[in-house]
Amino acid sequence: MSSIPVYAFFAFFIFLPAIYILGRFTDLAILSNGQIIKAIGFSFLIGLIVTLLNLIFGVPLAWVIARNKNFFVRTIDNLVDLSLVMPTAALGFSIYLYWGTSFGLGRLFGLDGGLFGRGMIMIILLHTVFTLPYMIRSVTAALAQIGPAYEEAAETMGASPFTFFRTIAMPLFRDGIINGSILSFTRSLSETGATMMVAGSLVTAPVLIINLKNQGNLPGAAGASIMLILSAIIILFLAKTTLGERRASLRHIYSPLEKKISKLAPVKNYVIFTFFIIFIFLPTVQILLYNLMHFRTPGYLLLMQSLMISFGVAFAATFANLIFSVPLSYLIARNRFRLGRILESLNETVLLMPTSALGLSLALFWRNFFSSEIIILILAHLCFTFPLLVKPLVSAFKEISDSQEEAAYSLGAGIKKMSITVLLPQIKPAIIAGIIMAFMRSLSETGATLAVSKNIKTVSILIVDFFQSNRLEEAAFACTILFAVALLFLVLLKNNKVAGFIKPGKADN
Repeated sequence: MSSIPVYAFFAFFIFLPAIYILGRFTDLAILSNGQIIKAIGFSFLIGLIVTLLNLIFGVPLAWVIARNKNFFVRTIDNLVDLSLVMPTAALGFSIYLYWGTSFGLGRLFGLDGGLFGRGMIMIILLHTVFTLPYMIRSVTAALAQIGPAYEEAAETMGASPFTFFRTIAMPLFRDGIINGSILSFTRSLSETGATMMVAGSLVTAPVLIINLKNQGNLPGAAGASIMLILSAIIILFLAKTTLGERRASLRHIYSPLEKKISKLAPVKNYVIFTFFIIFIFLPTVQILLYNLMHFRTPGYLLLMQSLMISFGVAFAATFANLIFSVPLSYLIARNRFRLGRILESLNETVLLMPTSALGLSLALFWRNFFSSEIIILILAHLCFTFPLLVKPLVSAFKEISDSQEEAAYSLGAGIKKMSITVLLPQIKPAIIAGIIMAFMRSLSETGATLAVSKNIKTVSILIVDFFQSNRLEEAAFACTILFAVALLFLVLLKNNKVAGFIKPGKADN
């Protein structure tokens, strides 16, 4: 495929529609609106707390997963990605049941209303569940790049395990921590549908954008959207300036103290595994138990219609993206025309944009060309899922040496044959990972869907509607169907050994 159509696709179907709202906004007074500032403040506070929790528990859990291969650790490793592929609408309902009702943990304490009511605490618990895998996968991917020679040298010099971790390993996998923090924060900042289920009277910025849009207050929705989009750009810029050379730091060693801390490793492992089971895994699967005990199917036609729409939109968006993501990823990885870093940064900007703000921008852009909601919906899903395909593919292409291509050409292979025989077998795992992640993200997205559509009900929107109208059994049944799909996709990920490609990668690669 010629590079011109690929660049044109990215420019006119991905990037320009994503930032279109920036050119449409002129009312600067909106930026001083107290309601908007308060909602954004809540979102930033929640995002920071969630990121801090992910650092406290995610980094040590990633360390254990990367360095231990016993059966129990492998089981935890397999379960980490469950909440990553689980549609967030189903997660939101499951976590509400677990923390906020007598059906969950509240039963153990005899509390009819659950341990927590809807509000900030439950939002934090929810966001921690679906963001923790980003931290763990980012850190484990970075740890995989640290060879055993470092630890062997440290042991030879008498360094304790904690001293090695603090002074040598941590500086070397710093980029993984930064990438995980960025994705944790921006993913928390972006979530809409699941947050609606557990927020109560608290309004976060993505929820406010949808509320203002539904009220017909487009200037207010646009103002909140722009502030969120600009925050994503600023975060990406800060990441670019922070990521870089990694060096061990041996200036301060506290040998006696650190040897004592090293002896606490079993206690640390017990704490982080207990945290994962109680705060991550059990809340994720709570919906299954509820569905078994309160089985009730919603209207057959309504559910089937929403499922067909959801799967149809996800398939159309993923298929179209696959056609263009492979050549664009190659051009980025090979830095053709010296545009690689620029295109990668633009792709990451779209990836980090909060989806409700992104959805509003896409809706305003595509309504200039189409009146059909289903077409606009597909184009919107096309935009926010495209970076999920590009990211692992760029990493995969960068792992392939240019010399392999040159050898194929020297043996008389053309571009097509070289691509099929040399490149495709090596990038196949990344393609599978990207397809699964893009498809599941499309299937589960609520914020962008609500921003671009008034009448179309995807299955995630249907779950939110059922929940808000207190049709909990029907919502649980729909969630269980999505859970089954998520489980199937997770098995495909693991069987193809491509979970590592879920990692965001270094922003400056």
